[in-house]
Amino acid sequence: MYNVFGANGLVGYTDVPQMNGDAILVIKDGSGVGTVSYAQGKFSAIGTLNYLTVIDNNDLRYLYFALSVFNFQAYKTGMAIPHIYFKDYGKAKIYCPPLAEQKHIANVLDKLESKLLLEQGILASFNWQKRYLLGQMLI
Repeated sequence: MYNVFGANGLVGYTDVPQMNGDAILVIKDGSGVGTVSYAQGKFSAIGTLNYLTVIDNNDLRYLYFALSVFNFQAYKTGMAIPHIYFKDYGKAKIYCPPLAEQKHIANVLDKLESKLLLEQGILASFNWQKRYLLGQMLI
């Protein structure tokens, strides 16, 4: 079974994947419009997502981190349900240094992201422990 991604992350599984490789997922409809995530391996995406792959001489992880801080606000359309279209934001310019530097930057940011996720997990564990201990004190 292969993951199926939607605007809220993992939404299900399928027998037949759409993609076989890494991609950047961009939410194109709804309240989370412009939010990006990174998918690896074989997967599928539902209609609320665009998936972007790398072309030419670029590092996909570097582009993921660049799009993570990209301001999609100028490309939003729609009043009740906001949308963004690749035909619009696909023309935007993103600074791309030489490939070796892209790989280095992506590697550093990848390590920082992993460290951040680890620390957030530890913080959540401490919060659970604190709640437990406070609950034991107030019985």
